[in-house]
Amino acid sequence: MEKDEIVIEEILSGAKKLFGKHGLKKTTMEEIATAAGKGKSTLYYYFPSKNEIFEAVVEDEMKNVVKRIREAVNASLTAKEKLKAFLQAQITSIIGFHSFREVLFDDLLASMRMLIWIKSRYEQIQIDMIKEILLGGCQSGEFKDMSADRMNKMSFVMVTAFRGLHFPLSVELSELQTNEYFDEMIDMLIAGIGNDTVKKKIE
Repeated sequence: MEKDEIVIEEILSGAKKLFGKHGLKKTTMEEIATAAGKGKSTLYYYFPSKNEIFEAVVEDEMKNVVKRIREAVNASLTAKEKLKAFLQAQITSIIGFHSFREVLFDDLLASMRMLIWIKSRYEQIQIDMIKEILLGGCQSGEFKDMSADRMNKMSFVMVTAFRGLHFPLSVELSELQTNEYFDEMIDMLIAGIGNDTVKKKIE
């Protein structure tokens, strides 16, 4: 890792702790510099303002979430298992990010325009990952053949449906750590796109 990368990582690590504890508005550049063990001049060399650090912290967290999801998906064998791994890893990451998100909620609303491009890119990454899984399932015969258009629509629908479990109506986040909800959702989706011929052979 290059020296600049190490310094940036230290700055973001210190900033994340402060943002998670005090929020964006109440955290100062001086506090971030102290938490990172750097001088203020070093902070301004890499980041022109506190908002840029905040953006970088959120984007870094999104990258970590994508990395965890990708590793979970790659470790699974069948397309159905990959979909479950995708949802499990995503929910686990959201739960781990929950306290940070709670403290920053007001800041996120105030900074929505600043962060909307990160959110859009993260959603597109999710859609692309689901398309990869669906394509693999079609190629292996686990799923019915789908046109590219239907695959695009199905990927969008799945990401939208999965997002619903991020904000459950009355279910505690801790309860979502079980596979019960994941299995129900994936089974319903697979019922519509699964290859009945393959199912019969397995049975």
